Amino acid sequence: MAGVRAGETEPIQQFEALLNVNHLLDDEGKNWFHHMDRVSASMVLAAAFGLHCPTGQEPDLKEVIACTAEFVRLSAPSANIINVLPFLDTIPGPMPWRKCAQTHRKREDALYDRLITRAVSGEASGMNTWAAAFARADKPEGDQRRLMNMFTTAAIETACDRGFDAHLHSCLHTVSQMDSPMRRGRLMPLLEKTVYLRSKIVPAFLSDIVVTCTAETLRWRPAGRFGVPHQSTADDVVEYKGIEYFIPKGSILFAVSWAIEHDQEIFEHHDLFQPDRFLDDTNNLKAGYETTIFTVCPGMPFAERSLWIHIAMMLWTFNIGKSDEPDPNTGLPFRYDDGDSAFHGEFASGPLKFPAVFKPRSAHRAEVARQEWAVCEKDLNVLLPQYKEH
Repeated sequence: MAGVRAGETEPIQQFEALLNVNHLLDDEGKNWFHHMDRVSASMVLAAAFGLHCPTGQEPDLKEVIACTAEFVRLSAPSANIINVLPFLDTIPGPMPWRKCAQTHRKREDALYDRLITRAVSGEASGMNTWAAAFARADKPEGDQRRLMNMFTTAAIETACDRGFDAHLHSCLHTVSQMDSPMRRGRLMPLLEKTVYLRSKIVPAFLSDIVVTCTAETLRWRPAGRFGVPHQSTADDVVEYKGIEYFIPKGSILFAVSWAIEHDQEIFEHHDLFQPDRFLDDTNNLKAGYETTIFTVCPGMPFAERSLWIHIAMMLWTFNIGKSDEPDPNTGLPFRYDDGDSAFHGEFASGPLKFPAVFKPRSAHRAEVARQEWAVCEKDLNVLLPQYKEH
């Protein structure tokens, strides 16, 4: 369902990304970490519940971000012992981890019950939201509102941290492909358009650059680096390097995303950020370029499209570079690093906060972005028209 509906949310994704570009133009990127948090959360909340959050200070958005942060903390292997030894959860009684999970679930349920009510019977009830599709008892599968918690948390955390990753590498490496004379000339037709960076009019070379940057961002620092637990539903045998491993039914399995995406037999120079690894000898996208992170994730199309739109608008509008701002902890020039020490290492493994400078590539591009925001559709009832059964 999420995969099928992802294309229907593209107007919202473009709308939120365009607003984010204008926020960055307004403050020259001084609060860019806040803007990234806002755009990721608001993009998801608008698609899921018809809730647009233009400032990032809205109470519901703050509560969603707080619940998401708490979920990430509780999901870390170091959070409690059953994250490492799940069989211990068979111990009866009020165990500490059980109390903690119940408290979190109560807080999360109260939040999402309020948001779903808003989407299905409140002010957003006429919009084509995820909640309108999932929180309905007349579906063959029944009311699936419980999925909304999972989709929303995963989408926000993935889009936000992977966007941070992309900006980190924009600071460390120049995207020279955008600035060659030939490609500047090929961008001119785009600059004359009144539609801002829609996929139908983005030149093919820019599309390839953004796609490879998106794919490499997802591979280089995968969301959920340790994977999430799954339970096998039947006995199985898996062969690896000539050795067979028996996996009995009911086993708890972790597909460790980091190990998969950094397999040296598959990815040469696996720890380097190299978007061109997804291009063939003719400089075109390889067939099946996708990483394996979202192989069975229903939110894959939404997350990938969010990143694509966001990265495309950033690369088109800004030169993103290093800041002269000193490190507040040392008073010395900030040391930019893309090694493991620059990342917090939690569930989604986003980078630690770092300063960046967002300088418009030209006054003309800045003006295009501002004009497009001034004239774009801002009514969510138009961007997300009435839900229709598929």
